[in-house]
Amino acid sequence: MMPTLIVKVARFLPLSALFALMACQTPPSSEPSIDAQKLPRLSTDSSQTRSLPVAPTTKAVDLSHFRIPQTLAGLKLDGEISSQRGRTLHYRSEDKKEQLSLTLSGLPAGWDSMPAERAVASYYSEVRQRRVNQALQDSANALTIVSETLLDLEGQPSAQAQMRWVEKGRPIQNQSLLVTLVDGAFIRINNASYQQNPRWLLQHGKRALAEFKAAQDKSE
Repeated sequence: MMPTLIVKVARFLPLSALFALMACQTPPSSEPSIDAQKLPRLSTDSSQTRSLPVAPTTKAVDLSHFRIPQTLAGLKLDGEISSQRGRTLHYRSEDKKEQLSLTLSGLPAGWDSMPAERAVASYYSEVRQRRVNQALQDSANALTIVSETLLDLEGQPSAQAQMRWVEKGRPIQNQSLLVTLVDGAFIRINNASYQQNPRWLLQHGKRALAEFKAAQDKSE
């Protein structure tokens, strides 16, 4: 008998529907922001995980010009993991109860000419599917995606999500995810806490993004 897989994903549009919507949209010239959109639904069926499309390979890109703040949104830098395709910065609170990671990565080959909102939605979908797959690895895990939207954030499209994660032997962990573009590179901010709610975490992630961008302006 197959174990029960608890993966909750609510209120999404089909992938093809969202991309068709974005392809047909012509933003008014007098309005720079895009309307908030629900993001595409991905399968949570364990029998279909093998048929999922392979994520596009991110091309090597020079990310050394980004200035790394020692603190973000009140959290201290706790280390960095770098490779040819990305940089991940880890920040933690003094009591270790709150953590935030900021990942910089280049666009996959061929994505340069893709509309920015579609690139962000596609990148977010691939990141989200990895979260779903993680939940499917153990029947004791539970991932609840409370909300997710695609909207304008400071002149750039951004994918934003609020989540709850349950893992065996641990309390419920609230999470948020923010994906956008900065200077031609993807920036992904993951926020997690056992104390704060997902909405607060998402606002905290936006604060971290604003501080990170401000640090780049100071370095010029």
